[in-house]
This record gives sequence, C-alpha cells and structure tokens, in this order.
Amino acid sequence: MLRAEEVLLRFFGEQLAGASQQRANRLRSAQADLLTCLEELAPLLLTDQERALLALERQFEPDGALARVANADAVLLLLPVFLDEPRWHGTDLEDRRLRIRLASSLAEEIFRASAQRGVDLGRAAGVVEAQVRHEIWMLRQEREATRGW
Repeated sequence: MLRAEEVLLRFFGEQLAGASQQRANRLRSAQADLLTCLEELAPLLLTDQERALLALERQFEPDGALARVANADAVLLLLPVFLDEPRWHGTDLEDRRLRIRLASSLAEEIFRASAQRGVDLGRAAGVVEAQVRHEIWMLRQEREATRGW
C-alpha cells in the first residue's frame, strides 16, 4: 500500500529540485498547507484499523503520523477540498495558480501509482480534474475582475 508520506515526499522533492528560491518557498508553503489539510480531514477517511495505527504512531512520533498512516488515496480524495477552500489558496494569485498545477500533477501521479497496484481511482481523479478546471475558471474570473479596476 502506498502511503501519503511516501507520495508527498517524492512529489515535492521532485518539484523542489532545481527550483528558484522564490518557487521553492511557494512549494514549501503549498506542501505545508496540504499536510495541514491532510491532518485536519484525513481522519474522516481512515478505517478503524488505520485509526488504531494512527493512535500508536502518535504515541511514538506525533509529527507526521497521519501522513505515515494514511493511504495515498486519501490525498487524492482531499485535493478538491484543498483547491476549493480559500484558506489553502496561498497568499496571492501566483500561489493559487501554483497550487492548482500541483494538485493536477499530484492527482495524476497518485492515480497512476494506484492503477499500477490495480486500484481504480478513476472517479476520484475525475473529481479532482473537474475541481482543477473550476479553479482555473475562478482564477481567470478574478484576474479579469482586477483588470477592470
């Protein structure tokens, strides 16, 4: 089973490789917000067995316990909320644009990894893609509205 921590570390590690200082700062901020979103919402997606494992993990090493326990599929299921909720949008339009792109790429990566394991997450990936399209549309609307001022 692919864990959230493994996927997120690899994904953001690849994104950070060779990134400019400004982009690296934006990426780290996006990663921190995504992990916070995961911490807040993923417990709703955990099985009873995973909740029990989470309680044990937190006894030994509380930091990052949820990401070590949660399945990577939980990240895919949380991405639409991450994109939709304004508190996860970042500090400016560039942050928001970056987070939309990251969510799309991360969803594709999780979907591919799950498909290789024989797990069909097509519907969840479709929901993420629909949310990405919606957020792009919203971003364009905001940009056009600010041009008029």
